[in-house]
Parts: sequence; C-alpha cells; structure tokens
Amino acid sequence: MTASCKKPPFIHQGKSVSAMMGDQALTLLLLLIVPAMYYGFRVLAMAAVTVAVCVACEILCCLLEKKEIHFRESSSVVTGLLITMMMPAGISFWVPATAVAFAVFVAKAPFGFLGRTPFHPAAAGVVFATLCWPGKMFLYPDMEKGISLPLFEDCYQLPSVQGPAAALKDGVRPDMVPLEMLWGQYAGPIGATPILVIAACGLYLFVRRTADWRMTAGFLAAAALYAALFPRVIGSPLTSVKYELMAGTLFFCAVFLVTEPTTSPRSIPGKYCYGALAGLMTMLFRNFGVYEQGACFALLLANAFAPVIDNAICQYRIGREEKHERKRG
Repeated sequence: MTASCKKPPFIHQGKSVSAMMGDQALTLLLLLIVPAMYYGFRVLAMAAVTVAVCVACEILCCLLEKKEIHFRESSSVVTGLLITMMMPAGISFWVPATAVAFAVFVAKAPFGFLGRTPFHPAAAGVVFATLCWPGKMFLYPDMEKGISLPLFEDCYQLPSVQGPAAALKDGVRPDMVPLEMLWGQYAGPIGATPILVIAACGLYLFVRRTADWRMTAGFLAAAALYAALFPRVIGSPLTSVKYELMAGTLFFCAVFLVTEPTTSPRSIPGKYCYGALAGLMTMLFRNFGVYEQGACFALLLANAFAPVIDNAICQYRIGREEKHERKRG
C-alpha cells in the first residue's frame, strides 16, 4: 500500500464555490451594519465603490485573457468587502480601490483566479496599501467629537486618532476596558472592531462549513499564548491577551482571512499548524515590525508555507505507513 499526496491549493468542503462565497458575502454585509451605524453612510459608499472596482478589474482581466466571466461565485464581492473592512472610515476612496486593483491584477489573475491563488488576494491588497500609504492606513476619525463624516469628500482635515493597536505598539495600555471593545465603538478599521459581531459571523461560517474552525482556533491560541508570555502592557497575562486579540485586525483576520481554503493546507493537522504559524507570525510582526498591525503580512508569509506544511505531513504519513508495512512483512 502506497500513500499518495496531491499538491494544494484545494477547495474541498463539499459545498459549491458560489455557496461558500455567498455565505461570506452575507456575513460581511451584515457586519457592515455596525460601522454604518457608527460612521454613517460613508462606509456603505466606500464598500460599494470598492466592490464595483473589484468587479470591473476582474471583468477586464477576463476580457484580456479571453476567459468566461462568472458572476455567480461572488468572489470579487468578497474581496472588495474584505479590503473595505480593513480600511479606516475616513480614508479616500481611491486607496481601497487601488488595493483591490492590486489584489486582482497581481495576486489573483496571473495565477488563474479563484481556486488557484497561492496568496490571499485581500491580504495582498491591504499589504500593498499599507506599504504605499502607511500614514493614511492607521489614522481613524475621532467620532467622539460629534463630527459626521462626509459621504465622498476626504476626511483628513477632520480630527483623527490612533487605534488601540498603536497604543500597544508604544507599550501603553489603551484608554478603554476590554469589555467596551467587544461592541466596536472605538477608533479602528471599519469592520474589525465589533468583536462580538465578528464572532457571531464566524460561528455562522463554521456551522455552515464555509470556514474551518481549526485554523481560527490555532491562530487565536498561538496569538494568545504569545501575548500571555510576552505582554506589551503592564498587568496580568490575561489583560495582555484580551487587548492583543481585540485590537486591530487580528480577530477579523482570524475569522475571515486565515480560513480561506485555497491558500491553506488541506490536512487536519496542517490546518492547526498553519493557523498557529500565522498567529505566531502576526504577534512577531506586531512586536518587531514597523507597523502596528501585522496580520495581513503574517498571513501572506503563512500562505507560502502552506504547501510545505502539507508536504511535511504527507511525507510523515507515507513514512509511517511504510514502517507498518515493513513490520507486517
């Protein structure tokens, strides 16, 4: 008996691609309600523009490559919404539009679109925007001043503040208790602050088997363990864990980005290892990187190791089976 292994990427949850993308798009649209209540209609307009640009870029790529255009899978909608969720509410619309264009033209189309991308397109788009415009990516409108955000105009002249991830980067405890952070009423990326809503969306995706909880569990466990062992703020290890998990885009990425089936390992042990690796690297980027948030950077690096993890587990299983055969023989 000889074991065989195939190379990733794979989508093998037993559901159609359109159903999986539909579930993700639904949860992201529901999640968009919370920041819309907090920031106003600007976030809805930004999401609409970003998704429209993403769809247009994919159509253009299909026309240039003379490929059939598929609208039912909704992958471009998901990519546009994911990138929107990780942007500040006051950022100019051309920044997320440029991010989705990079995601499609560089991280998606050259590899054959959905199901063949070795790197997460939305993470690649956010990383590109962060490297190009770091000063715009980490400033958030100060909604405590009672100022409403304009629908389409730039918001850089309005009062802005830094998020809790920046305070942690400076070794300072954020000026809010973790319980307040659960509802997302504080400065941060558009869709990454309402932790309870994100958790509810993740539970829905896990129950529907659209996302695999093992990668999220490995990611959060590794990040929590690192935060407890190497706290950046004064207090108990539990306090450090709560602030680290709820600040920035970490929890959002753990639910919506790490669980992408195309860019992750296919074996069950590999999923745990992959999630833990991404969580550990996220904390390393946070502690030693230039920017306050490192989840997308860590995810792209973990994507590169996904085939290596699968291959290592596959070779281990082959060796174990050959050892059993020799014993039987």
